[in-house]
Amino acid sequence: MNRRHYWMAAMCLMTLAACTQTTKLPENPEDKEEYRDNQGNSWIYNAMLMRWALMPSAMNGLSTTHYYYPNTGSWTDANGTRVNAPSGVKVSSSRTEKSKSSGRVFGTTRRSSGVHA
Repeated sequence: MNRRHYWMAAMCLMTLAACTQTTKLPENPEDKEEYRDNQGNSWIYNAMLMRWALMPSAMNGLSTTHYYYPNTGSWTDANGTRVNAPSGVKVSSSRTEKSKSSGRVFGTTRRSSGVHA
């Protein structure tokens, strides 16, 4: 393949990834950081309360703000009552995803088979 074919393949893969991507909030947000997900919702982070405020879009039918606490994976409504995640809103964070590990803590070492004097 030449460079043009690689370029076209890369563009197709990037387009496919954009279509299938779910909302992934930034892992280490700054205070008052804003994020817009692929469903049109606005998210604003409050560092003091360690929560994301989900400002509803017209597309998902929410009428009030919901709060997402990434450390616990829990949700509350505008009144502070614990609720289930709003329907149609999916959140993915690397903290909630299972870590993939090979199970090894240290790498392997090789010992020389030669004779040392």
